[in-house]
Amino acid sequence: MIHLTVMLIVLLMSANSFSAGFRLSEQSAKANGMGNAFTAVADDASAVWYNPAAITELDKTQVSLGSVMIAPEMEHKNTNGTTDKIAKRLHVPPQLYATHRLNEKISLGFGVNAPFGLQTNWGTGSLTRAVATLSDIKAFNYNLNTAYKVNDKLSLGAGIDYMNIEAVLNSWIIPLSKEFELEGDGSGWGYNLAAFYKLNERWNLGANYRSQVKIDVDGTAKLGTTSNSAKTELTLPDTFQLGAAYKANDKWMFSVTADYTNWTTYRNLRIETNTLTPLIGTNVKNYPKNWKSVWAYRLGTEYNYSENLKLRGGFFYDMNPVKEKYFENRVPDTDRIAFSIGAGYTRGNMVFDFSYTYLKFVERKIDSSIQDDSLGNVLNGKYNAFAHLPAFSVSYKF
Repeated sequence: MIHLTVMLIVLLMSANSFSAGFRLSEQSAKANGMGNAFTAVADDASAVWYNPAAITELDKTQVSLGSVMIAPEMEHKNTNGTTDKIAKRLHVPPQLYATHRLNEKISLGFGVNAPFGLQTNWGTGSLTRAVATLSDIKAFNYNLNTAYKVNDKLSLGAGIDYMNIEAVLNSWIIPLSKEFELEGDGSGWGYNLAAFYKLNERWNLGANYRSQVKIDVDGTAKLGTTSNSAKTELTLPDTFQLGAAYKANDKWMFSVTADYTNWTTYRNLRIETNTLTPLIGTNVKNYPKNWKSVWAYRLGTEYNYSENLKLRGGFFYDMNPVKEKYFENRVPDTDRIAFSIGAGYTRGNMVFDFSYTYLKFVERKIDSSIQDDSLGNVLNGKYNAFAHLPAFSVSYKF
């Protein structure tokens, strides 16, 4: 009974992909081809996400539909010499953006995207199955913006965000040969602020802030045939991007973005469910997380090959927010580097954008995680991962 109780506690402690999750910064095929260094570029409908203030620079009405697809591969080389891998799957998060210029001063924008989510499935045969098997998280954001052109140089933007999250987190209870599952959903509101400044004919500057989103999550906790209600609270992090774009000549444009994510919003996880009461004597458990805030640095370029064809490239480096002792295999996070290429083709009022990013996770060695001490340190070992991110979008200018 003691061993079973400890494993259930560990499962709940490892639910950080639900509460902290991981952020999907790639929200546009065009931006993806430029390493997402897009805050001071934002010259298509995806500006709704990257810098809403810049939609004042877009003519009439524009609509864009696409996806930055994600095909991750991860492996865990255990200290006992075996290797576990996640199940392969192609994730296709949707992106829809629309902008409309009301007059010379005011523009409107609307966007639907998935800024948090993905899935890891280690399977019920993995060494770490008592910590986590399946983690499936879906987050959809609905964003409405208004932008005002103060003068020929400065535009300001503001908007509201409605975030909805659904999650399923599974683990295998080895002594009982039963699956423990946490399933829930919730929603919350946030806001965003942005600025776009045309310093001169060559330089653009941009800034974009998105607030924290607090969400009350309700669902169920299941163990075999036992099922009870469960609930928790989470706060998704606020983010801030600051960027610059430089037009060297009629052919070349270069851009940079510094991207900050305030993961300190995820300090503690509190779960309430009667499923735990017979095992640990209470229906409430609190678990410290203490994630740290991090920066990402992005570089991009665009080459105007012809009137209809543009070529792109980019690079970025993302820092890891998870301290080693809080490391968990639901999202085995580490520092990441990426390289990207892309192209955009214009035909009449339509624009077709394609891009590809190769994302490499720096190898991480774990030997002091506190999440599974009673389970024989099954999280220890080396973690390696990479992902392919092909992307496409179709845009139309009315």
